[in-house]
Amino acid sequence: MSWLVFGLIALAITGSHSCLKCSQNAMVVLREFKDNYLETKLHRNLELRTKLRSLLDDAIEMLSLQPKDPKKFMGVIDEITLEKLTAYFKRSVNQIMENNFKDEQLYNEVMWNSQSWLNKFEEIMPKFTKIYCSNECGRMLYVLINCYSCETNYYSCYKDIRCGERRIRVEMDEDLILDCALRWHKLSHGVKRYNFYRMVNGKPQLMANSLDPFLVKKEANVNDTGRYQCEMLDPEGHPASRLNFQVVVLPSVRRTTWFPRPHATMEGPLVLGISSRAPPPQEDWTVWIVIGSTGALLFLIVVTFLCYYRRKNDNEDEEEDDDESESKSSELAEM
Repeated sequence: MSWLVFGLIALAITGSHSCLKCSQNAMVVLREFKDNYLETKLHRNLELRTKLRSLLDDAIEMLSLQPKDPKKFMGVIDEITLEKLTAYFKRSVNQIMENNFKDEQLYNEVMWNSQSWLNKFEEIMPKFTKIYCSNECGRMLYVLINCYSCETNYYSCYKDIRCGERRIRVEMDEDLILDCALRWHKLSHGVKRYNFYRMVNGKPQLMANSLDPFLVKKEANVNDTGRYQCEMLDPEGHPASRLNFQVVVLPSVRRTTWFPRPHATMEGPLVLGISSRAPPPQEDWTVWIVIGSTGALLFLIVVTFLCYYRRKNDNEDEEEDDDESESKSSELAEM
């Protein structure tokens, strides 16, 4: 469904409501501020209290009176963006109550914050509009809240379910990895499941069904060469995207190495999302360093022991010579 349709839906509903009014948490904070805080703070200044309440109502209402623009605001908002706006609103209102402003200073602070709410709204709404229908292929599902009626509805952005083919080359005995994740999958609403198939005589044979967007087959061999396919299923179990793989298992390159060879390389026009798997390990000389250090330490200990033993023997020989000299001297003296 296009943004034009969203706009027509919003315009067809009578009345005007702010997107922020669709947040129960935001409205609880607003009532606390209007009914309790202002009542206590300005119990002797009825005119200023009435003026502040009117200012707050107008500021909240202004968030839904923005000009309609497909790139900025179309009268709808998603749950995540509404939560961001609510969090900002609650934080600013709590700061006002904590600072204990008085009279006109309180009015000026509310006036300044009301403008900051509008600025925040104008900042996050364009980011929200860029998310949807950002899928290059497949069917993207999302939930939108109507800022006028606060009704929640499901919408889909349909494109060709076929998302192309990726060519994978992997060496013999290495892991074969089929990564089905596309950039927009995480943004699509609801829990997704992934079906992985192997094409046999042109027909898909189910290999696995998982919440994970990738499938790993250990120690690939020549029999794993062939065509594969994966599907992302929406929360209702309908295929939302389909990606093909052409796998070629290459002969193992015989070479001496202390480190694992890199994973399979992929080629193809599609750009997948960032993988959570760690990169291949780099060269590590820790083992050789430990062996060399241990050998050097043992050599030092042996040399030290030999030096000590030799020095001890020399001292004992010197003592025996001294004893013999003293004994001869005593004999001569007696004669």
